[in-house]
Amino acid sequence: MKDINTNLKKYIEKNILPCYDTFDHGHDSRHINAVIERALEFAKELNNPKINMNIVYTSAAYHDIGMIVARKGHAKHSHDYVLSDKGLKDFFNNEEITLIAEACEDHSTSTGRTPRSIYGKIVSDADKDNDMDISLMRAWDYSIHNFPNLTEEEHINDIHKEIVKRFGEGGSVKFYLPAEKIQSFLKQMRHYAENKEDFADAMRELLSRQQEKD
Repeated sequence: MKDINTNLKKYIEKNILPCYDTFDHGHDSRHINAVIERALEFAKELNNPKINMNIVYTSAAYHDIGMIVARKGHAKHSHDYVLSDKGLKDFFNNEEITLIAEACEDHSTSTGRTPRSIYGKIVSDADKDNDMDISLMRAWDYSIHNFPNLTEEEHINDIHKEIVKRFGEGGSVKFYLPAEKIQSFLKQMRHYAENKEDFADAMRELLSRQQEKD
C-alpha cells in the first residue's frame, strides 16, 4: 500500500479538518482524528493491495463534513459536499470521487443498508468507538446528562438496556470488517448484553477508576 499523497493531506488539513472545530462534541476534531486513525488502521489490517489509502483517508476526513449544512441528514450532505469540492479533482478521477462520496453517505447506519464499497464499510466501522472504556464512559455521560435525577444503579440499568438494544441478539449496531479490535469489542459487548451483573460490575469498576483520575 502506498503512503497518502502529501499534497492531498495538506489540502484536507487546510480546508476540511478545521471545519470540525465548529461542530458538536460528537462530531468534533477529536472525533474526526480518531475516525481517520481507525480507518487507516483497519485498511492496513485488511492487507488488500487494491485498497487505495488516499480514498480511505479522504472518505474518513470528509464523512461528517455535511454537518456544515445540518446534523439531520449530514451523511447525505457529506456526499453532496464531496461531489461539489472541485479541489478533489486535483487528486482523484470522477469514479474515485464517487466512491468517496458514497462512502461518506454510507457511514450512517440510519440508511439501513450495507455500504456499497469497502471504503464505506471501513468508514462505517471506523466511525464507531471500539475502545471499551471510552464507549462505556460516553454512555454514562449521555445518561447523566439526559437523566440527571437517576441514581447510580438506575443509570447503570439505563445503559444496560441500551447495550441490549444495540449489541444483543438482532441489535442495531452493525460492523462489517473482520478487524481484531472490532471482533474483540463485539464479543465483550455481546457478553455484557447477555450478562447484566458482569456489565454492572465492569461499569462500577470503570467509574471508580475515573474518580481516582479526577
